[in-house]
Amino acid sequence: MKIEITKRRYLWYGVGSLAVLVGSIGVAAIVYALGILTFHAYDILFWVFGPWGVYTIAYAFVTRRDLPYYLTWGTVMFFIALASALYTFINPVVIFGILLIVLVIIGVMTYWRGRT
Repeated sequence: MKIEITKRRYLWYGVGSLAVLVGSIGVAAIVYALGILTFHAYDILFWVFGPWGVYTIAYAFVTRRDLPYYLTWGTVMFFIALASALYTFINPVVIFGILLIVLVIIGVMTYWRGRT
């Protein structure tokens, strides 16, 4: 019996993020063209940074390559999307404060991980 070990292949970050970005803009175009949502210019931030941030966070955990870097930028992009989508319900300064706390947690975890 021969066991073959294969190496996992992941998408390059740029390829995956471009696909997510184009797909997100495509979904936004369909949603606004069908009249499901009313178009507001500030919603563009949500459609661009929301899926892109989620992809970046997922990429960080799946590939485990440069975890703090991708996790930090994915979190920042995701919180920008949240602020643009929820600004009528939640003060963006509150979202910014939560973002800072999450970034501190990521930084501390990275620091502790590097020391052990």
